[in-house]
Amino acid sequence: MNRSIRALYLTLAAGFAVLVLMLGYWQVIAAGELDERADNPYTLEKQRLVDRGRIISADKVILAESVVYREKGQKYYRRYYPQGALAAQVVGYATAREGSTGLEQQYNRYLAGSYGTGAILDRLRDETKDGADIRLTLDTRVQKTAEALISGRKGAVVAIEPKTGKVLAVASSPGFDLNQVASDFASIRKESGAPLLNRATGGLYPPGSTFKVVTATAALGSGTWSPSSTFDDKGVYVVDGKPIYNSGKAKYGLHNLTDALTFSINTTFAQIGDRLGGRTMGREMTRFGFARPVEIDLPAGEVAVSGRYRDGKLLPNEQRDSDSARIAIGQENLQVTPLQMAMVAGAIANSGRMMRPYLVRRVITRDGVVVKQQRPQEVGSVSSAYIASEVGRMMGSVVSEGTGTEAGLAGLSVAGKTGTAETGDPERNQAWFIGYAPADDPKVAVAVVIEDTSGTGGTEAAPVAGEVMRTALSVGPVQGEPSA
Repeated sequence: MNRSIRALYLTLAAGFAVLVLMLGYWQVIAAGELDERADNPYTLEKQRLVDRGRIISADKVILAESVVYREKGQKYYRRYYPQGALAAQVVGYATAREGSTGLEQQYNRYLAGSYGTGAILDRLRDETKDGADIRLTLDTRVQKTAEALISGRKGAVVAIEPKTGKVLAVASSPGFDLNQVASDFASIRKESGAPLLNRATGGLYPPGSTFKVVTATAALGSGTWSPSSTFDDKGVYVVDGKPIYNSGKAKYGLHNLTDALTFSINTTFAQIGDRLGGRTMGREMTRFGFARPVEIDLPAGEVAVSGRYRDGKLLPNEQRDSDSARIAIGQENLQVTPLQMAMVAGAIANSGRMMRPYLVRRVITRDGVVVKQQRPQEVGSVSSAYIASEVGRMMGSVVSEGTGTEAGLAGLSVAGKTGTAETGDPERNQAWFIGYAPADDPKVAVAVVIEDTSGTGGTEAAPVAGEVMRTALSVGPVQGEPSA
């Protein structure tokens, strides 16, 4: 082979190699990014050919499926949501024009069949496997109860199984009909109340007195106080020249720590926080998961981080100069999600062990092969089992005789804590309740927030929590096949 022919051969070979590499890059590596672009005219056609897997609740109700239709003799698929608005923000939507959200986005590669060893070859052949189904921990009976109770109001409910982390319900109000996304998404976006926002995981609120559960855990963990430690309340506690009052400027006189949680005495918890200091309070917040992302199977952009914020910036938990007295009563720029506070209640219910919350139990192919399965996973310890038990007893007093009596359930012991956070308008509040039941053998932990209400956590959020827990405890074992 002469030199010129050899050079031509090498040039052609190199060019072919580059062509193969570029084809592989665009067909395989960058294909996902290109498919998600709404301005790609090929995307709409391709998605209409995909038979996406179903999203099925724990009680075997179909929440999302693909249905067949024909156009000019060609068979296509479109996404259909048999339950309409039920769990809309969690289930999410999947469209070529509007993109995807929720579980539809997080589990897209499974639902669209783009997983496994055959996925690369499928892309190269321009073929897509049938999507796999995802089976949820979410129970529609609990979900429907939660959504009905907050309907017509802005708010959120989260219910979890404290010993496993299984999420039983995630309700956010107002909501929207998932089937309307494809036909009239503009109208949904124009609706007041931000219905597309998942308030349960992405809404940030001041926690108010529900945060006293964290403070009580830190107090007992320090060894300085016990549930029977006594205090003498004068009705005010001054920090840096600024007074902290009890609700209604009440004065409680001599009382113990259990009384302080039962009747939500601000001055006592402010004193405890002040003595513990910013570093100790910060360490306790870290143990409870504040200032770090919650590991849950939803898109990261739909899960806000709970913690202390200043000018929109998340602050570290441990700061020596922080106002630990006001942190201790749920103020000082604290912003939390209902999901995070359900995890707080769940950790106390689970003997001080915090579990990772999860929504999907398993991913299963059309022929019954499990390709992904999730199991309970502990993410950290917030306290010893003894301290969690003592805090739980104190929370039991809140419901049996204190501010949370409206969350009580006949024949069952409930542990909880109310919260009423200020909004800047003296007539409007953010009403909270967190808790679990049964207190002696917890099966469900909840967090409820009701926005912009004239009521309190005890009058607005506690009754909702009670009914959600009642439903969760009453649902029977699941049998039969998925139903629409």
